[in-house]
Amino acid sequence: MRNYLIIPLLIGCSTGVEALTLEQSVAQAMMNNPRLLQKYARFEAKHKDKRAVFSDYLPQVSLYAATGYEKITNNNGRDFDSELNRRELGLRVTQSLFSGFETVEDLARLDFEVKADKQALASEAENLSLEIAQVYIELYKTKGIIELSEQNVDDHKKILGDIKKRTDKGLSSAADVAQVQSRLATSHSSLLAAKNNYFDLKAKYYDLVGSYPEELHMPRPDKTYMPSSLDQAIDVAKKNHPEIKAAIFDVNAADKQMSREESSFWPKVDLQLDVNSDDNTDGFEGPDDDSRIMLSVSYDLYSGGRTVAKTEAAAWRKEEAKAIRDNTYQQVIEGTTLAWNAYRFVGEQKEFYRQNVDFATKAQEGYMQQYVLGRRSLLDVLDSKIELFVARKNFLNATFEERSASYRLINATGKLIEELRVDTPEAWQLKVKNEAQQEEEK
Repeated sequence: MRNYLIIPLLIGCSTGVEALTLEQSVAQAMMNNPRLLQKYARFEAKHKDKRAVFSDYLPQVSLYAATGYEKITNNNGRDFDSELNRRELGLRVTQSLFSGFETVEDLARLDFEVKADKQALASEAENLSLEIAQVYIELYKTKGIIELSEQNVDDHKKILGDIKKRTDKGLSSAADVAQVQSRLATSHSSLLAAKNNYFDLKAKYYDLVGSYPEELHMPRPDKTYMPSSLDQAIDVAKKNHPEIKAAIFDVNAADKQMSREESSFWPKVDLQLDVNSDDNTDGFEGPDDDSRIMLSVSYDLYSGGRTVAKTEAAAWRKEEAKAIRDNTYQQVIEGTTLAWNAYRFVGEQKEFYRQNVDFATKAQEGYMQQYVLGRRSLLDVLDSKIELFVARKNFLNATFEERSASYRLINATGKLIEELRVDTPEAWQLKVKNEAQQEEEK
C-alpha cells in the first residue's frame, strides 16, 4: 500500500494521559451512563419484589395496643352503667400453610421477570457499546478527513501561488487566478464542515461516555467473533442475543402469572396464634386475658367473576408475550441480516475505492505534467485534484465503515461486550453467578 493510503489510517495513534481506547470508553460508560443505571435500578427493584413475595412463607407477627374511654349503658331491663378506662394489648402470629400455590407461582413469575430484566440490562449494554463503537470510529474517521481536507487546502494554496507567478509572467490570466481562488474557498468550506462534524461527534461521545475524548486508538475487532456466513450469524444470534432471552423469560413469567391467578380457585389455610392482655373491657373492671391457637380455612365461593376474568386476562397476556417473542426473533434475524449485508458489501466497495485512489493519483500526476507542457488546462488540473481528494475520502469512509459494520455484526449476534473484554460492574456479576448456580442445581 502506498504512503498516501497509510497516512490517514495512522491519525490519532499517539498515546497520552487522557487517551481512552474503545474498550476503556465502553467500560467507563458501564459505570456512569444513565440509561444503564435506569435499567439496573429496575433490575434491583425486581429482586426486592421477589424478596417481598418470599415473606409470605414466613410467619407474620403483629402487635396491637389501644387505650381509651369506654361507657356502657344497658337498657334491656338491667340497671347497668359502666365508665372505665379501657386498655388492650394483643399479639397475633399467623403462618400460612397453604395459599393455593399463589406464593409458589408468584415467586416463579418474579424469578423469570428478574432474569428478563437482567437480559434487558445486557441488551442495553450491548446497544450502548455499539453506539460508542460507532461514535469512536466516526471520530477516528473524521480526524482523517480533517487531515485530508487540510492537505487539500494546502494543495490549492500551492497551485494558487504557482498561478499567480505565472500570471505575473503573463503565462496565465486573471480568470485562472479567480478559478483557483474559488476552488480554494470550497476546500476551506469542506475543512470547516469536517471540523464541525468532529466537534459534534465529541459532544455525542460525551453524552454516551461521560467525558471528552482526547486521544484515540485504532479499534480492531476480534476476527474470531466474526461469523463466516449469514446462516452462522443467525444461529449465533438466536442462541445468544439478550433480547431473545428476555422475550423467552417474559413468556415464562406470563405463564406463571396465569397460574398465580388460578390459585384463587383453591382454599387458603392458615395457622393463627392470638394472645391478648386487656383491662377494663366490656363494662367489667379488671384484667381480661385470653390466648388461642386456631387452624383457619377460607374458601372464596363466589367473587363476582373476578377470578375467572383475571385468569383469562393473564392468558391473553401470555399470548401477547408469545407474539412479542416471535416478533423479537424476526427483528433479530432482520438486524443480523442487515448487519451481514453491510459488512460484506462495504468490504467489496473498499477494494474498488482503493483502485479509485490509485487511478486518480496517476491521473492527477499526469495532468499536472501535461499542464506544464501546455497540453492540459488549469481546470483539468483542479478537477483532477478534487477527484483525488474525493477518492481518498471515499476510501477512508469505506475503511471505517467496514470496521463499524464489523462491530455492528458482532452486536447483532449478542457478543459485543464479550468481544470487547469489558468487565461488567460487580453487582451484575454477582447476580449472574447466582443465577448460574441456580440453573446448575435444577
